[in-house]
Amino acid sequence: MTKRIVHVDDDPDIRDAVARILRKNGYAVEHYLTMKDFIASLEQNNNAPDLAILDVMVESMDAGLTAYAEIQKNYPYIQTIFLTSLGDMIRPYFDKESDKWVCVMEKPVEPESLLSIIEDRLAQNANG
Repeated sequence: MTKRIVHVDDDPDIRDAVARILRKNGYAVEHYLTMKDFIASLEQNNNAPDLAILDVMVESMDAGLTAYAEIQKNYPYIQTIFLTSLGDMIRPYFDKESDKWVCVMEKPVEPESLLSIIEDRLAQNANG
């Protein structure tokens, strides 16, 4: 069964690069320019993705964080990765417990690192 990954980023170069890496490795990819579009797709569709890759600053400075809180509350089974130019600077926005489930990767990302983290996250889903 092909794993579905959603990527939310307003930068077309990043979207294209990530989509190329993921598709080449057998993932189905959908992308959205805004968190609003992604959340709307979740609300309209019962077929949630296996994993979401979110940019933090899409519509606003903290759109990714706000959307993430909503996703965690309503769709806790969706694994999430933040891909951001801010890197670990966004860590203070999460509580200390969140290190277990918040994954932050800095742009530009190495394809091997991204794939390894995605596989790790998807394995966590499979294990429970």
